[in-house]
Amino acid sequence: MATRTGHTVTLLLGATLIAALAGGRAAAQCVGDCNGDGEVTINNLILGVNIALGDQPVSACPAFADNEGQVTTAQLILGVNNALNGCPVEPTPTASPSATPTVTPGSGGNCTLISGPTQSHLELNVAVLANPVTLPLAGSIDVACDVAEGASQGTCTCAVATIDPVRIPGVGTICIAKTAEPCPSRPVECDGGDPLGVELRSSGNVGSCDSNDACLSECETACAGSGAMASLSGCTGFCSLANDVQCSVDGDCLPDNGACNGPDPVGAHAGICQCSCINPAAGPAAVAGDLQCPLGAHLTVEMNPPCDGSDVAIDLGDSCVTQTTSTTSTLITQANFGTGTVPASGTPASNTGAAIQCSALTGGPLGGLKLRGVVNFFGSALGDIASQFAADCQ
Repeated sequence: MATRTGHTVTLLLGATLIAALAGGRAAAQCVGDCNGDGEVTINNLILGVNIALGDQPVSACPAFADNEGQVTTAQLILGVNNALNGCPVEPTPTASPSATPTVTPGSGGNCTLISGPTQSHLELNVAVLANPVTLPLAGSIDVACDVAEGASQGTCTCAVATIDPVRIPGVGTICIAKTAEPCPSRPVECDGGDPLGVELRSSGNVGSCDSNDACLSECETACAGSGAMASLSGCTGFCSLANDVQCSVDGDCLPDNGACNGPDPVGAHAGICQCSCINPAAGPAAVAGDLQCPLGAHLTVEMNPPCDGSDVAIDLGDSCVTQTTSTTSTLITQANFGTGTVPASGTPASNTGAAIQCSALTGGPLGGLKLRGVVNFFGSALGDIASQFAADCQ
């Protein structure tokens, strides 16, 4: 069944990333620090984009200019990275490795993430940037597989065990926890077999709507026409976890109705149906050990640490995002309420995982297992974002 989605944040990836893009602290003289106050804010980033597009002069923020006085895509990426991570001279401390958990034989094991830009990370494709932005992930996820001895097929589920909170100075803390209920299981092909690739295609406008249920119906029709299934949908100007509760900003939906679909504030873009379609059987035939598993995560944004539920700004509830050891691909059309795409090239962004043998899946350790997932979301401060999730196990 399809799920309605929030505005600036969708599931695990969405909320983490949009909060990061909303602002962050960087040392003075950073690219993008327009005011020279050690702060790269979302207003700075938007100003940099406007300069690059020719809508503002370089003098509006000389901190974005390169040595030739130009504001290029490379400079914009540096500005985003500085907003997220601080200046290179002040690297973000590396999280301490998690202790190796005890693996229960016959049930699966714990995937401790190898954190790094080319290992466990989030990848953001943004319309205004030519190159994706990557954010390393730290923590671990549980992988539980049910495969009878000697069987050629079985099922697997995944869940967040411990994902390190993402603290964004001046913005808040992104808290990622395990879901209250497990996600549905998905197949594992021990000897190879049916395709297990995941293809996600999203549209920022499949028609007008006057409720989330009306948008869901439109989304299901649109996806069926392409041979896929409705994955996520939301009618802009309505709370994500309620059918017909209207909103303008996220705060209108607290404490129980999720987030507000659409930009913050929604403004003139209310009543537009945004839709994601998923094909979970894409790509070539599975190789031995290929699997899918929905990753269960409960995500909240809190104003201050620790993640104790005392000052929640956004609560997106429980979510399940399909992971695969095969190949994922993602593309957004009609992005940013227009005719553009994300990635801007029009070519889907893709990534490929790696399988291990079923005997290791059911008894651990999970070293070498590489899971990949895709989530698209709408209405971030920098526009619509097509994101990819990579989890490399050690």
